[in-house]
Amino acid sequence: MALPTRLKVDIRDHWTKEDAPFQKASKSLSDLLGYRALCEPEWHMLWTELRPYFSDMSTFVPSVSSTMTAWCKTFTALLDEEKNAEWTEQVLEELPKMNILRIRLEVGGDEKPMTRWTADQKTFIVYLPKCGPSYQPTTSGVFRTDFLDCFRTEPARPTPLALRSPLPDDSWADIEVDTATGNLSTREGQAKTPPEPYPALVKASLHVLPDISTLERPEYLMLKPPYHLIITHSTYQKEIIVQCSHPPTLKVIEGYFKRWTKLDTNTVNDPPAAEIFLRESPFGLSSIHDQLVISMQNSRAHFTLSITFLLSFVEGVLGYVFAFGDGGSWTFRREIGFK
Repeated sequence: MALPTRLKVDIRDHWTKEDAPFQKASKSLSDLLGYRALCEPEWHMLWTELRPYFSDMSTFVPSVSSTMTAWCKTFTALLDEEKNAEWTEQVLEELPKMNILRIRLEVGGDEKPMTRWTADQKTFIVYLPKCGPSYQPTTSGVFRTDFLDCFRTEPARPTPLALRSPLPDDSWADIEVDTATGNLSTREGQAKTPPEPYPALVKASLHVLPDISTLERPEYLMLKPPYHLIITHSTYQKEIIVQCSHPPTLKVIEGYFKRWTKLDTNTVNDPPAAEIFLRESPFGLSSIHDQLVISMQNSRAHFTLSITFLLSFVEGVLGYVFAFGDGGSWTFRREIGFK
């Protein structure tokens, strides 16, 4: 969808011009860090999401610019404060890994802006609020707290009592004492029928095509079942490609296989024998992945890239059901969503 001319003019005047407040604040931050700040908003997607909250179109881009100016100024101020020396060290430890300060704009579900750091993508994400114009004095305090919490590891939360497993049948709760003899005996309870792992699947019949303006963004739709997964294997190219409509599935496969990949000892620095990486989808407002590549093209290790274990993992561990296959392609489907 093309942007209205009014927004294009505002982007030029309030965002890209060198003397725009955001550009000045961004340059000050870059000069302090020594790394270029890169923020390239998907304007048409942001406008599609936030349009209902801006009755006056002319306030949209200035509001985004104001929010990001506050973000840059708050970041700069925190780095300058001596009391934040430990936090500053954490920031400086992360940035050399990417040689650039990446900032991505998304739309959040709150009525105030938020920011967080994604360690896997080495990117700061700024969530724009689902509300009308926001201004620097309001957003600076919010960003300050978010920045200081960015690199903190959340402690593991205890499992609520209501979610803990019930006592087994041979627990102390099932032991009786004979008051006459003092002997212990175990009550034999009735066999418990395990609950269904998933509720029954209800299939809805779609008779009317949906209005695209009412549909959720791709990153939300991709989390809903059914999930589709296609694996292609090329023995000649020493490569396996996994396409999946459910990004978290790909993250699990990536994490597991990276963890158990052997080293290529025939190469000087002993790299992993197989390269495993995700490919980003061209759709959606945020960064989502719809492909995983497992490649041994650059490996000198004497291993053969086999498809069998991956097929077993997809069916046995992830619960996908085989649907169709030919010589070099396997298609799977999962009807029930993950919890």
